[in-house]
Amino acid sequence: MEIKPNFEGLYIQKYILNSLSEFHRKAENLNKLLLCFVSKGTLDLQINTLPFHVKTNSILMLLPDTDLKNSSGSNELELSVFFISLDFISSYSFLTVLLASDEIKFNPVMSIENPAGKLIWSTVKLIQDYHAKTKEESTVESVQYLLYALLELVSKLYLPVIKNNSLLQTRSQDIIEHFFELLDKHGYLERSVLFYSDQLHLSPQYLSSLIKKETGKPIKQWISYRVIKQAQELLKTTPLSIKEISNRLQFVDSSLFCRYFRRCTGITANTYRENYKIKK
Repeated sequence: MEIKPNFEGLYIQKYILNSLSEFHRKAENLNKLLLCFVSKGTLDLQINTLPFHVKTNSILMLLPDTDLKNSSGSNELELSVFFISLDFISSYSFLTVLLASDEIKFNPVMSIENPAGKLIWSTVKLIQDYHAKTKEESTVESVQYLLYALLELVSKLYLPVIKNNSLLQTRSQDIIEHFFELLDKHGYLERSVLFYSDQLHLSPQYLSSLIKKETGKPIKQWISYRVIKQAQELLKTTPLSIKEISNRLQFVDSSLFCRYFRRCTGITANTYRENYKIKK
């Protein structure tokens, strides 16, 4: 009986057009590094809300927790995917920059038709061959060494992307703008970061860090600001009671709304209404 080595951290699978839905199910929001090699045909998909057309002789790098949607391909598509756990490559220190790169998240496709591409393709095939062999012919260590060589070659392709982040800046601005549009429309009712990250097809962690980085304020502070702004408008311009305002803003009860208002403004809702009447 042939026994294969136990490759817990590496899974390699080939896909064609008919099996592309299986790839999508396995790849969507997976906490692994995915290297996708298109050797034939074309692949179309949406990554972090952006559309990509991947041609023959291209590599697609999908970082952990990438948002993947709407995969489709040409009839002759041949796709090889390396599903790599982070533990399996934890000792590869040069990958730290790649795995933390926002630039690659929004520019994940590279052509590998240049001279370096020939070496990449031959290394890919060698890893596939070793991965398919029995325990007597192959070891986990031998595949790790080959994978190290492949990842080093691939990382060199992506270094120019990391150094030039103008695309990322444009994408970041688009996200910020869309977030504030959503906040203006839904903010007085939607107080969950998850709501906005779902609408933008991003992880809550990524959206939170981006908002803090670009605006200097935490995302929850912006959400609270929108809720309080609506509450203040209702206190100033309507005769609604505190309980009615609380209900309109969909708080569980008026006491929770009162605590929320006081925590954000430093005064009670009743005091705010009375002060406005005096100033008026």
